[in-house]
Formats: sequence, structure tokens, C-alpha cells
Amino acid sequence: MTGRTSKKADAHAALADLRDGAVVAIGGSLFHNKPMRLVREVARRGARDLIVVAVTQASIDVDLLVAAGCVAEVRVPYLGLEHHGLALNFRRRAADGRVKVWDCDETQVIAGMEAAAKNLPSGWTKTGVGTDLPNSNPDLKPVADPITGEPMIAVPAIRPDMALLHATRGDQWGNLAYAGYPFSDVLIAEATRRGGGKVIASVDEVVPASTFTADPFLADIAHILVDAVVEAPWGAHPCSSHGNYQYDDAYLAHYQQSARDGEDAMRRWLAEHVHAPESHEAYLDRFLTPSRLAALRRDIYARQ
Repeated sequence: MTGRTSKKADAHAALADLRDGAVVAIGGSLFHNKPMRLVREVARRGARDLIVVAVTQASIDVDLLVAAGCVAEVRVPYLGLEHHGLALNFRRRAADGRVKVWDCDETQVIAGMEAAAKNLPSGWTKTGVGTDLPNSNPDLKPVADPITGEPMIAVPAIRPDMALLHATRGDQWGNLAYAGYPFSDVLIAEATRRGGGKVIASVDEVVPASTFTADPFLADIAHILVDAVVEAPWGAHPCSSHGNYQYDDAYLAHYQQSARDGEDAMRRWLAEHVHAPESHEAYLDRFLTPSRLAALRRDIYARQ
């Protein structure tokens, strides 16, 4: 096939178009399939005033960007570290006004993203009817369905300028395969591309294109929705990548303790874990011994 250009890129080049103030959507959910290699690169770049969107739940991905001073506004229905407690960096900066909270429920974010994917000005949902959410978030508009008269909530389309995803495998053309559940990553990709944004995906492994041509049903996200593929083994760490490795609970506990110890401790954590490693390989060498890698890879099978 002539004229095709490989979409394989390193993280620095893939994120070259990220501008301050951009709307950035992050895929995955909680501690799973989070594009942490890309998140760390965003923090390393010193991005500022980002509006960060997570369609389902967020954890260390968004909290790390908040701690790094990258975030002006968060549009996330839940942001926390599950059994490790609240997302403390987010909590501090939301409480003192440094980060704006776009108050919402999950289906309202979905409605906004679906509207963008369909090139509509708004999406409608019953979620929030009769609640105080429209008072705390003026972007959520109470409306009446013109056919039935039922009360609804209208949500403005959410059009990301850039989406960050993590998949198990991909090829150089941008096809992505998930060994487990893709959560809302397909919707994120559709909404981003329909609005003219860019979709950047990290993958644990870049496989030959013949992998997908031999079985097209492997592609959970088609190449037409992806702008760049970044090969990053263990690229979701410390989160899990379904089918490959479990989340690193000890690492997450250490992160949370640093957040609990305050902003000076978090600056030291960011210096050590984000800024000091000169490459993804250097990050893996520094924080993941071969025995630890083996334990995380085995653990996912032990839990089945």
C-alpha cells in the first residue's frame, strides 16, 4: 500500500502539539489501562492550564498532573485512589481554588462526549434531574424533551483537543487491541477525532500489521481514529494493562504517602519519578526490578 505514513512515534514527538489550555481526555478507568507513560511525559513537558476529562473514573493519572501544576480544571465524575484513599493533591488544589471542579456525574460526561462524537452541540441525559448539580455547574441545563415533555439535562459537547489512551497492542498504522475491557476509550477516540483533536495511544507492544489484517476483529479501535502510537512496554505502570500485568499496589501506596506528606514531599516525588528518568527505559530500570516485573505479570493470572 503506497503513500501510507507510519504512526509509530516516541512520546516526546507524539505530544509535540499539546498546547497550554488544551482539553485533554484520558482513557482507562481507576487503576486500569491508564496511559501513564504519556501522563508522565505531559508532566515533564511542563504543560499548563489543561482541562482534563475522564469519562469514567480517574486516579493517579489526573492526580499526578494536578500535583505537577498542569491542570486548571477537572471534569471527572470520580477522582481517587480507591483503597488508598482520596486523591490528596487534587483535594488540596480544589479546596483552595487552584483547580476548578466541573461538577458532574458519569453519564453527563458521557453525554457530552457522545454529542462531540456525533457532531452535535449538546447531549441529553436524565441523570441530574431533580438534583442540585445544575446549580453547582451552570453548564448543565435543565430542559424539557420536545416530544414527551420529560425533564432532561442538556450537556454541552465535550471536544477534546487531545486524547491519551493505553492499549495492549497496536500496529504502526494505529490499529489498537485491548486484551481486556476498553472502558470508554472508543468513545473518547471518536469524540476527539470528530472534533479535530488528536488521539495518542501508548501500547505495551507494537505488532506487525499482518496481526490485524489476518483478523480484523482484533481491532477494538481502528487506525482511522488514531494519530500516533507510542510503543511503551509496561507503559501503564503503576496501573494495570489488562491481560499483561496487574497494578503495582506498593508503588501506589508510596505515591499516596508522598501526597499525604504535603506539597514539598510531592515535589520531591515528581523530581525522582517524573523528571529524573531520561527515558521510559530509565524509569523501568529505576523502579521495576526483574523480580518485581515478574511478580506483577504473574499476579494477574493468580487472581483469575
